[in-house]
Formats: sequence, C-alpha cells, structure tokens
Amino acid sequence: MFLDAFGNPKEVTPDNLHEYSYDLHETMLLTSADHEAYIPPKWHGTIYSTEELLQNYRKRYNVSRYLERRKGDINLRSSQPDTTLLTFHALQPYEPEFICCENVVVELTALPAGQSLFSEMEIVVFLVKLTASGSNTLITKELGSDLNFFPHNHHYHARILDEGIDVVYVDDKIYSNGSPANYQHQRLFSMLSNIQPGNVKGLSGGPLPEVLRMACRKPNPAVEQN
Repeated sequence: MFLDAFGNPKEVTPDNLHEYSYDLHETMLLTSADHEAYIPPKWHGTIYSTEELLQNYRKRYNVSRYLERRKGDINLRSSQPDTTLLTFHALQPYEPEFICCENVVVELTALPAGQSLFSEMEIVVFLVKLTASGSNTLITKELGSDLNFFPHNHHYHARILDEGIDVVYVDDKIYSNGSPANYQHQRLFSMLSNIQPGNVKGLSGGPLPEVLRMACRKPNPAVEQN
C-alpha cells in the first residue's frame, strides 16, 4: 500500500489506479513478503519495511521477474516497473524515522506482528504519526500470530498509553466473504478491543461492520465540550 500526500494509507490496484494520482516518488509500505505487491508500472519510489522483509521480498520478487523474462512474456514485463529504479529502505523495529509525503512530514515506525497465519513468514504493521497534529494511525494489512504490537517491556507501550491510537486501518476485504464468526474477524475485533482506537477504517474504503466501531473508545464528553 502507499501513503498519499497527507500520510493516509491507500491500497492501489490495477482496478483503482486511474482514481489515484500517485506521485512517482510516493512512499510504499510493505507488510509481508508472502505475496507480490502491485506496483504501478511507472512508479520508482521507496519501499519501506524491516530488513528481513525487504530481503525476502526482493529475493522472491527478482526470481519472479527472472522467470517472466525467461518466458518472454512482454505483457508481464511491461506491467511491472524496472526494479533498478526502486529504492528499498530498511526500518529498525520500534525505531521511528521521519519521512516526507507530498504535503506532510510523518514519523513512520515498523512494528513486528509475529508470523503470518498462512505461512511462516514474519509480517509487520505500521504506525504513522503526523508531526503537525500529533495524531497516530495504525496500519494493518494482515493480522499475524502476535497482536501485541506494543510490548509492556518496551518504551513504545508507555508512549501509546499516553498518546493513544486515533485511527486503525484494516483490510476490509476480509468481510467480502465468510461468516461473521470468521476467525480473522474475531482476531480483528480482539485487536481493536485491546487498542481501543478513536476510529477504524477500511484500507480500500469499503464498509465495515458496526461491531468494530463498538470496540473503539468512547468519546470523552468533557473533551468535546472544551
């Protein structure tokens, strides 16, 4: 997924590419190396993740491109950017870095989220803090084996207790199929109940079950009056 000009996550696909006026040097966040992420053909910006994830992704990504070249499939080759134009930036877990989006500066932090439930690959979630407003946004694409993104023995735990999470972005596509009792649905509700963000939104802008909003923290009347 990408961060737009204001530091908000945007999931870009071939279907919605025409709706998204992405910058060629925009920021891309990689949460998993399990699947090859869609990258717009002309894009040559920076991909952020942990060193382990980037290494695994580049290994698998380069192999797939090599196999396509061996097959001589021109359509496949033209649908992906030139990998030599991409920049891969490794983040240390729990160590924030300042990055510039088009209109804002954000503090970006990669948080380990355990292993994928579909493989043994490590995954991460991202915390994006807007430096101007101080708001915190947690971006999740996939929930792994560890939902404790802010360990009690880490300084990040105290920070989040003090500042709170304003918005959590989740993959709303998991609600397109499956029953309400789906295991991923239950884990998502549990994660939100523990974090108690101010709001929850879908990465692709799709509707979310009202029960997820019930897991968010209730507005403070005293603060609203002030």
